[in-house]
Amino acid sequence: MSKASDVPLLDERKKCWTARDQFFACLDANKDDEKLCKSLKDVFEASCRRTWVEHFNRKYRFEKYKKEMETVGKHRRMFVLALRRLVVDLRWFRRFEIEKQFTGRLLKFCSTSTGMDQVLRMDSKSKALYQTIHSYIVHNDIVSNDDWYCFRRMLLESLDKQNTVDCAVFKVLEENCYFELGVSYISYLFDTGLDNPVTIKQAVHLLEQCFLKDFEHFHSGVAIQLLEHILVMEKSFPNFFTYQKAIVLCMCGHFRQCLSMWSSVLDCPTKRRLISTLFIAACRYSNTASIWSMRMKSPYTLSASCHMEMSKYLKEQLQQNGEWRSLRELDRYVIFYGESQSCTFDESAVEAFKSYFASFSEIKWSVDCGIVTDNGCCSCCSSPLKQLTLSDEDFNSMKDELVKRIVIGDSVYRQTSPEEYYRFRQFLNRNDPFDVVVDGCNVAYLGGPTSNDVYIRRITRLVRLLRFELKFRNILVIGRDHFMRFASDSLRTMAKLFSVSNETTDDAFVIVAAVISGKHCYMVSNDQLNTHCHKLYRPELDYFLLWRRMRQIFSEQAEPNAPRHRTLQIPKPLCSNVDRAYEDDRYHFLYVPTETNGVDDRHLRNVMCIQRLTSDY
Repeated sequence: MSKASDVPLLDERKKCWTARDQFFACLDANKDDEKLCKSLKDVFEASCRRTWVEHFNRKYRFEKYKKEMETVGKHRRMFVLALRRLVVDLRWFRRFEIEKQFTGRLLKFCSTSTGMDQVLRMDSKSKALYQTIHSYIVHNDIVSNDDWYCFRRMLLESLDKQNTVDCAVFKVLEENCYFELGVSYISYLFDTGLDNPVTIKQAVHLLEQCFLKDFEHFHSGVAIQLLEHILVMEKSFPNFFTYQKAIVLCMCGHFRQCLSMWSSVLDCPTKRRLISTLFIAACRYSNTASIWSMRMKSPYTLSASCHMEMSKYLKEQLQQNGEWRSLRELDRYVIFYGESQSCTFDESAVEAFKSYFASFSEIKWSVDCGIVTDNGCCSCCSSPLKQLTLSDEDFNSMKDELVKRIVIGDSVYRQTSPEEYYRFRQFLNRNDPFDVVVDGCNVAYLGGPTSNDVYIRRITRLVRLLRFELKFRNILVIGRDHFMRFASDSLRTMAKLFSVSNETTDDAFVIVAAVISGKHCYMVSNDQLNTHCHKLYRPELDYFLLWRRMRQIFSEQAEPNAPRHRTLQIPKPLCSNVDRAYEDDRYHFLYVPTETNGVDDRHLRNVMCIQRLTSDY
């Protein structure tokens, strides 16, 4: 037995179970005469002495329930079978009239007969619950509604909290990828009454994971029923099921309703969570036009599964509609993926797209894998990859227009007051050019509204990453008066601080501080700044969009001490994750090697080079 967790080791349990099966087989062959099976019984008890199975079997099976089992002799073999299979067939327990006391002991017993190490950090009651569920589903590939009823009733007798039990079942099924059983459990809850909002959310999450990871066992009928429950429940819980409703609409293929929510209801964090599921659903339902028509006003990232699904979709288009139709879809995908924030193309996607291009019969392609050389060229074709560059002349022109049109505008100082802007420019003149400017209000509210001290901790955590991991020395944080006055000494030591009034548009100050500091200066903000850039005219608008892609760092909500690659998204020196050269019919996909963990986008060097071999159209 493990001293650290008091849970029997796996090999010890296997020895115990083997001895148990041999002992029970001997009892069956000799009509339960224990004298004839004494040697096997001794081996069984000796092998299980280091586990709790021996304690349960000897104390409860042979002593406490001996009289009850004798009174129901005709069901004795059923009870032995149930014990042998570790609650495989729970409907037989009703016949013994062993109520809550036995159920509690069974719950404790099952909680020690499973290998779910990740739940050992929970409290004892939650640990027992999760391990009991795991022990049950491991031994049952198919569970009927009657089985679910008996099993759920047993858990409810011990916990008396319906939503806790149902959510625990969903979580165990999802974590262990038992999606077929998960769909079965959702269907069972439809019959019993799925009326708890938390349970509905957990059910949607499990069905979403089934849709993404195990589409074979996904049932659109279950998704439609969940949608009906959500539509009924949202009348009593408005805005509680926004994300779940959008997800279920995606899984049902109702893209028109989902896109109507996209433009009017969903906020930016919800859109980032939803985009990969929406993309995969559009590929599976052959409705990618809804994706290409979307206007993305916030940063987004496609999951690695999106590229795999797109390769399947492109191959289907190739077979059904011909090579040119498939290539048009490929070009639209390249544009959409090129505008995403992170490179998620991996080696599995490389192999999938190799197979796709090999399927062409009229147009011939060569597909090779190489690296990006130090001078920014592809090692396979020697062609230069597009770099993000902005000349000094263009940058200065953009800087002047930014101050003129964004801060001041047609009416004097539309974003601030003259006094405050003068104070801000005096502050910039007193300090050396900054290396990075942080939108303090944007970072502080990442994770939702809270107290002022939590706002400051969020900013401090990010500034610490910028200073000690990314080696930015001169850091400026611009925030609002109502929480920046609580700034800690450690934050004031690591960065310069500037506070604006609560009525001021602070992100305009962030832009101005960054461009006045020079071309080298970065800014940290999750805001795409579209409301500001539309005040510019060409060519300064193009310069601003280019500068934003070169110098804007996006931040993500992360736990304390999370690695930097999970908290900050650094802009890449290359133009995009994928480069399309129309004049040469050539594609370059940057990809992440399988063995790389948390690679910085700026350090990506692996590239898949795709070239068209024939020039005749």
